[in-house]
Amino acid sequence: MDTTKEFAGKHFLLLIENEAVPFDRRMWNIARALHEAGAEVSVLCPMFGKDSEPFTVLDGINIHRYHNVFADGSVTGYFREYATAFFKSLVLFHKIFLRKRVHVVHAANPPDIFWPLALWLKLWGVRFIFDEHDLSPEAYLSRFDKDEEHPDLLFRVQKLFQKLSYRFADAILSTNETYRERAIATDRRNAGKIFVVRNGPDTRTFRSRPARPELKKGRRYLAAYIGVMAIQDGVEYVIRAVDELVHRKGFRDIMVYLIGKGDDWPRLKQLVDELGLSEDIVFTGRIPDPDALDILSTADVCLSPDPYSPLNELSTMTKIMEYMSLGKPIVSFHLKENTYSAGTSAIYVDNNNPAAFAEGILTLLRDPGRCRTMGEAGIQRVDAELSWQKQSERLRAAYAHVLGL
Repeated sequence: MDTTKEFAGKHFLLLIENEAVPFDRRMWNIARALHEAGAEVSVLCPMFGKDSEPFTVLDGINIHRYHNVFADGSVTGYFREYATAFFKSLVLFHKIFLRKRVHVVHAANPPDIFWPLALWLKLWGVRFIFDEHDLSPEAYLSRFDKDEEHPDLLFRVQKLFQKLSYRFADAILSTNETYRERAIATDRRNAGKIFVVRNGPDTRTFRSRPARPELKKGRRYLAAYIGVMAIQDGVEYVIRAVDELVHRKGFRDIMVYLIGKGDDWPRLKQLVDELGLSEDIVFTGRIPDPDALDILSTADVCLSPDPYSPLNELSTMTKIMEYMSLGKPIVSFHLKENTYSAGTSAIYVDNNNPAAFAEGILTLLRDPGRCRTMGEAGIQRVDAELSWQKQSERLRAAYAHVLGL
């Protein structure tokens, strides 16, 4: 059998709540990998930014989008967002399902709200894959500064939804071994249906580009962050580290780019203005991959400021592997999964300490030889284990499992 077309004649539907494609790089990589394996692939996701067409076909993949009202950072806002997403997704799914048979529905979290659909699908012989990108209960603790020792009702509800998502899934995708262990600890019966599919860049397309010195705006160095900008992503630590460099250490020879957006973005921009750093920090918003790659390829150091939290300690950060694939040295807080992913391609500083983060940046800028060694180590590790090409093999194994192939 031609394994490159092993899913010919199958129709897979990817269900996403919190991002649009192709911006959601993991889900877009998954969609493309399944399409390359012969399947017809449809994606159901919200509109976001320039990805606002209700329907489009991109690289042979059908993309259906709905308008959602995204949260403002409050509990009420998340209720409104998730309820809207659930019902609009349900309506759109049935429109697709009534036109074309669906063999597998692949639901990405957060949030863990689509397990009722898994029950409904079983009546029609449709398989359900639960793709756990974040530990939703821990994300709740981190986002709202809650304590697991004294769980409230919303935390208990999230734990229940997580457990039900595990139970009714025909396969569970975990982004790292820690997530896998958590799912097994919840119910040992999950062990036989869990597949670890890590986040990794597709190095065929996510490749280094020629540096553009003009992006440094006359400064000697450039540092860059790429990713979501919600409270748990820690971008504030980058801003306060730059404040430390500029106003306490008198180091102004660096331009910092923050690539991406999120519900903490307005507050972060206001903080930059309040600290007098508007000439030192550039907010790009969400930009196309080529533009982001221009910035990252020009960077002397890349930043992973995710602070220690119940979620971040256990999560794999996609940006880490992206930085590594471009051969960039990284500054990170000392988190379990970051140290596993980055290894010697990053230096690790005291958790949640902007002064230590600033010192980490200076340490790398002062030692270009060490930076080259770290960058080479990152490239080698991505090529050997962490690239999307390696992870897509595990993805296909999960689909073969649920289809009984």
